[in-house]
Amino acid sequence: DALAEISEEMRVRKTKRLILLFSMGSQFDHLIAQTLSRLGVYCLVADPATVTAKDVQLLKPAGIIVSGGPASVHNEPPPFDANIFDLGIPVLGICLGVQMWAKHVGAKVTPHDKREFGVHILKLKGADPLFAGIAKETQVLESHGDAIEENSVLTNLGNTDNAPVAAGRKEHLWGVQFHPEFQSKPNKAHPLFRDFIKASL
Repeated sequence: DALAEISEEMRVRKTKRLILLFSMGSQFDHLIAQTLSRLGVYCLVADPATVTAKDVQLLKPAGIIVSGGPASVHNEPPPFDANIFDLGIPVLGICLGVQMWAKHVGAKVTPHDKREFGVHILKLKGADPLFAGIAKETQVLESHGDAIEENSVLTNLGNTDNAPVAAGRKEHLWGVQFHPEFQSKPNKAHPLFRDFIKASL
């Protein structure tokens, strides 16, 4: 029934593709959905506690976003079917979302001595199409206590003073420790979302 309803909604919207947003409890989740909507993308919000990899395979989204949230991957992992990361569908993990897939692929995620809250400077160190529209050094909003340690299982694309991996990638999995959905100019979408949509659609 749910698939039929989604199919009808897509017919009404005259689109054949959608982005699936797993809401992990961030206070900014609604901003992600609003941003995608302004970019003309059908965004479907999914419950991470009930939607499985099998469900995602049936739905066939063009891309997946896993948002931030208050949980910690090492001592209070959130409910989520990590097999979703293995489906080959483009994924953008934000804050907790990137920590989740980083741990899944074998990276070390640990509580950091210095937590990052507020505005910090992101320094990009690698080239990637998803970050083509972002300056090499740019201000970003961060709100996290756990850090992804630099390692060989993923490509480190950028860091901040207290986050060794603030932007990273492994194959179809991208992620950032900052919150691109939060903008000082509310009606202007962060270029990261535009480029993720291009990579997905």
